Amino acid sequence: MPDQTPRLDRLAMAATAAIGAEDGTHWGSAGLVAPGWALTAAHVVRTAGPDPYRVTLWNGRTVPARTAYRLAGVPERGPVPNESDIALVRLLEEDVEHGCLWFSDRGDPPSRDVRAYGWYSAGAGRAGELLEWNGVCTVAGNDGPYSFRLGPQTEIPKGASGGPVVDLSLGALVGLTKASRRSSEGDIKDGGRAVRATLLREFVSPVVVDADHVLAPDPYHALICAHDRWHAERDLREGWPDVQGDLPGNGLPDSPASWSPGDRLELFELLAALPAPEDPTLVRTLLREVFHDRVKFPAAASLRHWRDGHGEIHQHRMQFLIEALPYLRYAKLVALAVETTAAAAPVATELARWVRRRKRRLGLETDVSVDGVALPQRAEGAFNLIGGRGSTGTRRASTAATVPPDPLEGVEPLHVSALDARPGDGPSVLLELEPVLWSASVSFHWRLRVLDPEHDDDAVVDAEDTGDGIPPDELPLRLQRPLARLFLQLDTLERHAPLEVVLPPEHFDLAVHHWLPRAAVTDLDFSDPACWPLGVRRQVVVRDASRRGRGDTLWEMRWKDTAAAAPLRALPTPPPGRVLRIAGLTGAEPDQVPVVCRPATDATGREVLRMALESGHGICLWNAGAHPPDGCDDHCRSFSGHAAQLLADARSAAELPERLRVLRERIHRRDPHAYWAKPLALMYDDADRPLPAPTGILDAP
Repeated sequence: MPDQTPRLDRLAMAATAAIGAEDGTHWGSAGLVAPGWALTAAHVVRTAGPDPYRVTLWNGRTVPARTAYRLAGVPERGPVPNESDIALVRLLEEDVEHGCLWFSDRGDPPSRDVRAYGWYSAGAGRAGELLEWNGVCTVAGNDGPYSFRLGPQTEIPKGASGGPVVDLSLGALVGLTKASRRSSEGDIKDGGRAVRATLLREFVSPVVVDADHVLAPDPYHALICAHDRWHAERDLREGWPDVQGDLPGNGLPDSPASWSPGDRLELFELLAALPAPEDPTLVRTLLREVFHDRVKFPAAASLRHWRDGHGEIHQHRMQFLIEALPYLRYAKLVALAVETTAAAAPVATELARWVRRRKRRLGLETDVSVDGVALPQRAEGAFNLIGGRGSTGTRRASTAATVPPDPLEGVEPLHVSALDARPGDGPSVLLELEPVLWSASVSFHWRLRVLDPEHDDDAVVDAEDTGDGIPPDELPLRLQRPLARLFLQLDTLERHAPLEVVLPPEHFDLAVHHWLPRAAVTDLDFSDPACWPLGVRRQVVVRDASRRGRGDTLWEMRWKDTAAAAPLRALPTPPPGRVLRIAGLTGAEPDQVPVVCRPATDATGREVLRMALESGHGICLWNAGAHPPDGCDDHCRSFSGHAAQLLADARSAAELPERLRVLRERIHRRDPHAYWAKPLALMYDDADRPLPAPTGILDAP
């Protein structure tokens, strides 16, 4: 196999640009990825904001440019977090001739050997002159899910930050240089860091920096389509696929049975003409069908474009005797998925024809494997909720309306369809909040997992579980990006992934359902469902941290009985005018659910919740707001009465999370009949879906 490095260098350097100020000051480097578009590290262009700067191409031509998009979470100064250190730059001159990197469609970590490219400013007698640079680096390991570390054998010069990192096994862009080497304890040096290029997948709804130069409502899809069209037009000869064919990471040696870079190029051109998948889980669903449901694809994997699904096939392709088969099965499924869309029908027909032509090279024995694929059955029907998703007749109450004297009279019933989301019927996000024991004030470590009934991998996908923790009032902002990232991957048109919050009982009152998914600039933002508080748009329930990783026979038995009971009855706890005793909770009937009119921060409320947990209860309603200091009053009785009605109206315990969400949406829409539920919180601790055991040991101070 010939050494392809010189050819790869020529292609990569032709698509590597320098970025700097109008006065010629060099800031960093960038990789050109589509006509008129470049990727760089956000810290390289941070100080420019929406102001223009200049980009210098490999041939010395300088063109004006602006930052068009970046991700949220970029501070005004100081280090930029790995998960935010990427920006999309727009060249302001039309029809600028330049090369384009090949953007990897794969989401797995890069290979061992990569090559970094960039420009740096010469010193000494050549001060101000830009010099091109490249160097081979060994991937020393992943630095979380958003970046990887480079080995110490290569010295990355100042000014190369933001430049492309190309996988030498794939011949594809897999990262952007973030930082050069640094010394750590014991004078051990690493070679630097790079952010993973898959961060580009999060440009579905990025921060718009320059509104005059935007791509489309979905910038990621638009950019990838432009990228693939450019390569289809320019790479027919002596381009990226030609080099990739001789690299070890692109499948088996070329033969009709293999899947070549040329096949990939042709398929990507067709996929680039299709609209983006409306349902972000559709690509993952098609992949499972490709592999006859024998391969589980993590719910946390971000598969936003049809080509992202193509990239996931590589690591599982050898489950078929013929390497090309899973790719052709996937292409046929994509054609079936879009053929009923009027705008996409002609391209779907052309895609199906292309699959037939490519299949003929494999022989007749593959006909059934490809032609026999069919779309999996998907649930049909819309939500039918008063004030809920999909409702067409939501009644808006006048803001001047007054609450009737008897709060239970005239209360608008909650209509919950049998098709509504139920906990456990799909993936949910698990947020574990662990109090830091050694902290002088309350603070938390956090971990995020995805619980998916179709995938048994409940590994931690993001975490901040070292150091002194995060104070409660800082948690909403710190978790905005990590939560938004997971919801973006899991939400569908029919279902918003529930959020299950794992807490010790004494912290059950933490109002996660009030957190905002993004920063709201004005009150008008709250008319956009994307800006609604978490508990308004999705189910948010509490789970008991003490039950992680262990079985509890009493909990399991009571859960099974309560889940089968209908209707449900309220069990006022503590009983009015009586002493609280655990026997009253232990001896509760299966259809009885504890209703507590006190918060968990109240001494009595905390004791009640403790007894309820010890008695095996998996469902509990309580008032997370303030309680009168002198004992219960009419507000408590009103709260308990409404909670009892909520339970009585539920056809099963599984409806409670969605019924509470609908109430929260009605409060958001200023329905006075729902205001009683403003402090209402729900523990929904499903014994059929036990929590995973804690991961690792937290750092001690």
